[in-house]
Amino acid sequence: MASHPPSPRWTPTLVGVGALLRTARLNAGLTRRQLSALAGVGYGQLHGIETELRPPSTATAERLCAVLPLDDWGKAVLLAASVPTARLRGRRGVRHLNRQRAPLPPEVRKRIAAERAGGRSWRAIAATLNEAGVPGVGGGRWWSSSVARAAVSADQ
Repeated sequence: MASHPPSPRWTPTLVGVGALLRTARLNAGLTRRQLSALAGVGYGQLHGIETELRPPSTATAERLCAVLPLDDWGKAVLLAASVPTARLRGRRGVRHLNRQRAPLPPEVRKRIAAERAGGRSWRAIAATLNEAGVPGVGGGRWWSSSVARAAVSADQ
């Protein structure tokens, strides 16, 4: 089996955390499947932590500490190696956190509302905004969905 390099999206896992977890699991007489079922952690996630390809999330580390017979030092090491739960997402790695975007100028919102009231489609409004060089919500191009979202958020 080929070894995969750690993800560049988070800091490398502390060396030895995987061995610590694997040793504690084996001392408890648990297979990886049994531990994943007991702790409520995915099998692949547990494998990634044991092979030090990914760090545990804070919630995962707390669950593993509750299930495994670790001493205080082992618990401290496992929790120190953890990454805040909000930063991790499933098997793809880091979740893209909600980026702080600049608020949409009121004149753009009014323009969208006026064009929509005039019977134009979201796609036509997006094309008009792109032709006029108005930057999109994230600073890029306008799409029909982003125009619709801007119009809906203006109503709230």
